[in-house]
Amino acid sequence: MALKFVSYVMRDWPMKSKLDPKIYGPPETLIATELVEREIRGIMTVNEALKSKMLFVLDYHDLLLPYVNKVREVEGTTLYGSRALFFLTKDGTPRPVAIELTRPPTGDKPQWKQVFTPTWDATGCWLWRLAKAHVCAHDLGYHQLVIHWLRTHCCTEPYIIAANRQLSAMHPIYRLLHPHFRYTMEINALARESLINAGGIIESAFSPAKYSIELSFATYNQLWWFDMEALPADLIRRGMAVKDPIAEHGLRLTFEDYPFANDGLILWDAIKQWVSDCVNHYYTEPSLVQSDGELQAWLDRS
Repeated sequence: MALKFVSYVMRDWPMKSKLDPKIYGPPETLIATELVEREIRGIMTVNEALKSKMLFVLDYHDLLLPYVNKVREVEGTTLYGSRALFFLTKDGTPRPVAIELTRPPTGDKPQWKQVFTPTWDATGCWLWRLAKAHVCAHDLGYHQLVIHWLRTHCCTEPYIIAANRQLSAMHPIYRLLHPHFRYTMEINALARESLINAGGIIESAFSPAKYSIELSFATYNQLWWFDMEALPADLIRRGMAVKDPIAEHGLRLTFEDYPFANDGLILWDAIKQWVSDCVNHYYTEPSLVQSDGELQAWLDRS
């Protein structure tokens, strides 16, 4: 398991769901302080780990739990809300220490939740592997439905449509963006025919089944913010980096062995420099942006 997009530095302890307990059951986690301190082998207390930013969580609990009962009605699949807790070891590698899987109340059955930890006994070992398999499935589904489809394809459409309607073909911003808009709408149209359509590949292969795209839109409603989607802002929001003017890229990462940030920031800086040079060539002062009617119309309709 890897720390990717929804992982963040643990700030509050113990973890607690924000969902309505009248519907989804007790919000408190079963991952206890004593359990975590046992799994990190007495290196430090939980409070010390929090202060040192050495605890991380991959949290799909509140996002998935509202869909658990609906998905479990679909034959051949199942779903849980999940949390995976990681501890940053001395060699800079995040190590999983606990996984919590949760089912909400259904009918006359109360909420069910269980915590799994790494173990070497036969039964516990296989339960741990199954718990990891669920978290990996959640992580893969989130990557494809949210990171790939939503953030890469779907969220781009309004800007493409508005640009073609409001910006002339000779407008400098249109000329800058047009090569990157190429094929996006066509790809999305084909995806709606055979990939994300009802009964299509996504619904047949992903654990949320026929609720996959609904889950993607729910994520957009809850988690997507225009000013937080850029890589530096995203890293800072999740506690995976802090601003540092003397550090490379102007950010100091919480831990160095983080390829998503290491590689992504190189690309981000290159793109930012190139776009900034182009925009600043045509808009030498803010008043030129404000007085550009086409640009303002594009902004209003995006």
